[in-house]
Amino acid sequence: MASLGWRSLTISVALQLGGILTLHNLCLAFYPKAELDLYGLSDFYPLSVFQFRLPTPSQVALGGIFIGLFVWLQPRLSRRDTRLSYLFLAGLAFALISNLLQGWQRGIVYPTATIGDAGFEYYHDAVKLEGARAFLERFNATQDRLFDHSRTHPPGPVLLYYALHLLLQDPGAISLAVCALSLALALPYLRRFLRQAFSEEPPGVLLLFCILPAILIYGLAVVDAVIAAVMLATVVEFLDARRPHTWLLSSAFLALSLFFTFGALVLLPVLVGFELLRRRSLTRSVRVIVTAGLLLASLRALGFDWLEAFVQASRLENERGFLLFADPRRYFWYRLGAIAEIAFFFTPFLVLLSFRGLGALRASSADFYALTLLALASLLALLLSGAMQVGEAARICMFILPYLLLPASSGWREMDEPSRRRILYAVFGWGLTQQLFGFYYW
Repeated sequence: MASLGWRSLTISVALQLGGILTLHNLCLAFYPKAELDLYGLSDFYPLSVFQFRLPTPSQVALGGIFIGLFVWLQPRLSRRDTRLSYLFLAGLAFALISNLLQGWQRGIVYPTATIGDAGFEYYHDAVKLEGARAFLERFNATQDRLFDHSRTHPPGPVLLYYALHLLLQDPGAISLAVCALSLALALPYLRRFLRQAFSEEPPGVLLLFCILPAILIYGLAVVDAVIAAVMLATVVEFLDARRPHTWLLSSAFLALSLFFTFGALVLLPVLVGFELLRRRSLTRSVRVIVTAGLLLASLRALGFDWLEAFVQASRLENERGFLLFADPRRYFWYRLGAIAEIAFFFTPFLVLLSFRGLGALRASSADFYALTLLALASLLALLLSGAMQVGEAARICMFILPYLLLPASSGWREMDEPSRRRILYAVFGWGLTQQLFGFYYW
């Protein structure tokens, strides 16, 4: 068994922080902060929505309780085939306590409703709806009059918040429901995904998922957590060719993903590329994509045209044209910043573990090695298209997490038990420190 000591973990922290510090200074040498950060969202680019803060004594005390809870639960939740219900409750508790480190208003209510009724989130469009059917019918005609997030996405997020508002009313309760929904879908599908890749689930990896900073900070905060779970379900059902009709489930999840975000288009090259490279066929991917397209097209009977909404969202997202030509400096530095931000929320420890595990993944599972590379290439294409601007990379990191976890899990399988514990504590500590000393504009 391989070993990973505190010295290696400390070096990984130094390398990541050194890289971010270098990128920060280089960027500001070429791009004044007043132009880079128009809304004053960040104290330290490339963390595009980060503001430094000092925690209050009560928040430090809560952090201590959080540490004690994790230390107690860690050995119980790291066993092979830990019950999903236990992991779900622990994941929900971790996300709740993590965000309570910001206080109830800033940590729980703010992610859904920001500053109240005068905000600009999905929630603020949702609470004004007269009904779901009327919203769908008028979406294409009124898209440009919605708030920033709603108008550059399909109707799915607004309709989800509309339903949750009808059921729960309170924005804080809605935040908790979003987290519960995402974990309830993500954990069973992540377990299946890991078993598909490694025949058996590496013990402790689902706990590792629950304490990733991207989950601790954003899992309670944004609908992207739900979208990421639906996107994972699409891929898992697509890969499961042993059972009949799983392609229909994959089609339904793909259509649902595309109904929530146009960014789910990154799944198409992953599905097509995987089947072409590993199965020398396009039958299943074409069947899934065409069926998902037909499901979306059927919404025209309700007055909603997905393709028209996509074209409109692209125009609204890039009002001055392709960002590379409209603002080359912003394009260049936001691309580098997005990569740095994804790595930051994945933690330096798992970046190191992924590099160490990539060769083992290739040797043990060429199919999932190819899947990882396809997902990363698709994410890179999304970046090059100009997508992921201020504050988006950390949230979209959740879309790529399952694929980043594949090489990390491969490296994890090679580690001895003391090394696994060190990694778990390091990842947890990294997320806790981020939450205690930073505020994030969700």
